[in-house]
Amino acid sequence: MPLISVLLAIAACGGSAVVTLTATPSSDTFITYRVGLASIRLSSGKSSVTVLPTQTMVDFTKLLDLSEVVGAPAVAKGTYTNALITLDFSTAVIVYDDGSFDGVALRPVSAKGNDLGVVTVQVTLDPSNPLLSAPKQVGLMALDFNLAASNIVDLKARTVTITPMVAASMLPIDTKLVRIRGPLVGARGTFFTTGVTPFDNSVAGLGQLSITPSDTTTYEINGFVSTGSTGLVQLGALPTNTLTSAFGTLTGSNAAATPATPTTTPASAATVPASTTTSGVSFAASQVLVDSSVQGLNLDRVSGVVSARSGNTLAIEDATLVQTDGTNTFVGGTTIVNVGPNTLVTFFGQGVAEVISPQQISVGSSIDALGTVGTTSAGGTLIDASAGHVRLDLTTASGLVTAQGSGALTLNLTNLGGRAIGAFDFAGSGATANQYAVTTAALDLTNAVVGAPVEVTGFPSAFATAPPNFAASTLLDPTTIQAELVIDWSGGTAAPFTAFDSSAITLDVHNTGIGPRHQIQIGSQIIDLAGLSSDPMITPNTTDSTTLFSIGHAASFTIESFNTYDAFITQLQSELNGGTQATGMTAVGQYTAATFAFSATSITLFLNN
Repeated sequence: MPLISVLLAIAACGGSAVVTLTATPSSDTFITYRVGLASIRLSSGKSSVTVLPTQTMVDFTKLLDLSEVVGAPAVAKGTYTNALITLDFSTAVIVYDDGSFDGVALRPVSAKGNDLGVVTVQVTLDPSNPLLSAPKQVGLMALDFNLAASNIVDLKARTVTITPMVAASMLPIDTKLVRIRGPLVGARGTFFTTGVTPFDNSVAGLGQLSITPSDTTTYEINGFVSTGSTGLVQLGALPTNTLTSAFGTLTGSNAAATPATPTTTPASAATVPASTTTSGVSFAASQVLVDSSVQGLNLDRVSGVVSARSGNTLAIEDATLVQTDGTNTFVGGTTIVNVGPNTLVTFFGQGVAEVISPQQISVGSSIDALGTVGTTSAGGTLIDASAGHVRLDLTTASGLVTAQGSGALTLNLTNLGGRAIGAFDFAGSGATANQYAVTTAALDLTNAVVGAPVEVTGFPSAFATAPPNFAASTLLDPTTIQAELVIDWSGGTAAPFTAFDSSAITLDVHNTGIGPRHQIQIGSQIIDLAGLSSDPMITPNTTDSTTLFSIGHAASFTIESFNTYDAFITQLQSELNGGTQATGMTAVGQYTAATFAFSATSITLFLNN
């Protein structure tokens, strides 16, 4: 891919910032976690900058494998050290995945048990890496909402106790795919420019981003697929304000470079003088989508995972519906999707036109179905896509290996498309959950041995066909799946560790105050911390460039973020000194059971002050 410079017009008095938002998963799996994101503001102490000026609903389960560009505002000259994030839980829809079709709806409550409303958290950046806004410069800030650290589920009471944990960094925190969604401003030469309208809603963020795709970028424009310059020409022929979604890699000059290409312009770019400079922020687009559902062509869009199929009737449990007027709703229960011989079917990332039979849609397929919304005879939601369009998105399947062959695995599934396997009816599909056959082509199966947890990403095979049931394009095994450690201390503890210093944290698994959560999860495998014969040692991963460590303060709703373990542990030693108590901890990384060693790229700790 050629190196592409980014021309950035910036007001002489300051620079610009591109802000992204993602989420860290929880072992308490949520079907949906829809919360009002009321505002995001950056502060320098002397001035502040709005990133998201108007409240919008965000489903954080959609951000577990994705980062979303929230805004790219112009930023007045100064040093910005923190972000203020306001969340509105008063109309939240939070549903826990207990393995049933509909899950369990949970009521959000505070640590005192009261109904949760509007909450503002102040997140400080690493003191050594603030946002420095200067003329003709742009910064890239990443925000991460940690679901594991933020939530404690009580299924008996049907509540979720929430203390939001949001971390912030001017350095990369993950390698997730990034999405930029917004109205098309125009296409010229080798790039196109869009505004920012995040989260499938109609609320606009600030700024514009100019994106330079490559020769291998795939386009899907209202169901028609193409690649490279052909797609860019087709995109350029669309009307201004057509909503587009670009997926790819976003990098900044303050970050280690990864494969990339494209651009950003601040909100004021249309009115500032024509002073330009080369920016360190770039965006490499791998896929570009334009759905007729957001083009005003009278097609609604429903998204979800197919839980059952009978003939040309698909069932989706707990779907997301985006209507032609921009209304975005969570649809609990079963949504029926009708398909037929005239349904246009495409694959996400498809770049060459080919006829794909609707039979390709099977149980476990993650889909976006575009059609006309109505109601079933029983009063449920119906999408008629018989003359519409269904896009097959990548699906993840998780389970334990029961057999290994040449270029093939058999799994006992636990999750499919992010849902517990109990929500699926495989009747007629040709698949069974406990003998799920996966083709792996040339993927490395060295560590995918019998009994090991694995996660594969790809597409389920066509409906009503003999095994294999799934074609994997990527595979994670126990050495590459992100292990997630979570532990709580009921009432808090002043001594959660037997030791913590500049080299490691040794977790005291015999602490009498350990609460209901105390485990390490590696895909489908769960290790009980309280049952370990030795205290696990948590060390920072010194070879990873995406580390982030955080200290949360439950009473004051403030969070300190650090890019290095040394800065984190120094601050923690000054705060966890006998007077304060730890209430919860999470870590993400790799766990080696034989040595009780956890190599962490992320650690969060909540204190009670």
